Amino acid sequence: MAHHRCLGGRASAACAVALLTAALSAPLAAAPADLDRSIAYRHLLRNSAGIKTLVADIDVETHMKSFPPVSLHFHGHTYFRAPDHDAVVFDNVPGPLKRMMADSPSIAPVRIWPDVYDITVLEDDGTETTFHLVPKDPTASLDHVDVVVGDETGLVREYRFANKNGATTTTDNVYTRIGSHEFVSSQTGTAGGHGYHADIETHFSNYEINVDVPDDVFTPAP
Repeated sequence: MAHHRCLGGRASAACAVALLTAALSAPLAAAPADLDRSIAYRHLLRNSAGIKTLVADIDVETHMKSFPPVSLHFHGHTYFRAPDHDAVVFDNVPGPLKRMMADSPSIAPVRIWPDVYDITVLEDDGTETTFHLVPKDPTASLDHVDVVVGDETGLVREYRFANKNGATTTTDNVYTRIGSHEFVSSQTGTAGGHGYHADIETHFSNYEINVDVPDDVFTPAP
């Protein structure tokens, strides 16, 4: 079984594989985020309350923009355990996707954003807030991620990632309600990097909340 760490539950209960093209620099007008006063951030926190563990099936359809075009499918499971353990374990990763998977970005749980990112607000139009997150760790492979959040819903509409190696990914999220929580049911986007460009469709199903998750799923395979 191939093991690949990815977004897992980090951004919104199973926002596992995020994918498309992001801007490589923040606008000069970006302002430091006052998270205590941000409605969007408070609602992001509210949405994750009560989730200690999470398991879901993940199915990914990848349409490589190569010649000739290649479409590939792979299946796996995404796991999350509070406060910050997450993993995606795929049953198989086809050879043409291994470089793309190596570039797959991740984002920390919203509760620890202030600890791991320098955060600015790119835009707040009264309906949505766009946060610009830059890792504080200088060795991080991620350059930045822009997160578009509905002010009243606290749901992430879009992620835009940029890695230091030039790889870029974006996802647009669709949600479904399970009990008292909204979970990502599908994502669409694209991924681009050295030697590849692809359109991505990701679907999540069979959510299990606050169940036992074995320790070994968070340990990369040798």
